[in-house]
Amino acid sequence: MSSRGVIEAAIDAYEQAIRRASDAQRAVAGRLPFEPARVILRTTADLTRDVGAVQLSGVRWLLDA
Repeated sequence: MSSRGVIEAAIDAYEQAIRRASDAQRAVAGRLPFEPARVILRTTADLTRDVGAVQLSGVRWLLDA
C-alpha cells in the first residue's frame, strides 16, 4: 500500500470515529429524561461533527495541494 493509501485510510478511519462519537452522543441524549441535558448532548454532538468536518476538510485540502 502506498503512503497516500495509508493516509487516506487513516483519514477514513478518523471520519468514522467522529461519526460514531457523534451518533453515540445523540443516542445517549435520546435516553436522558432531563431536557437540558438532552439539549447539551445534542449540541456537543453537533460540535463534534462540525469540528471533525473542519479538521478533515483541512487535511484533505493540504493533501490536494
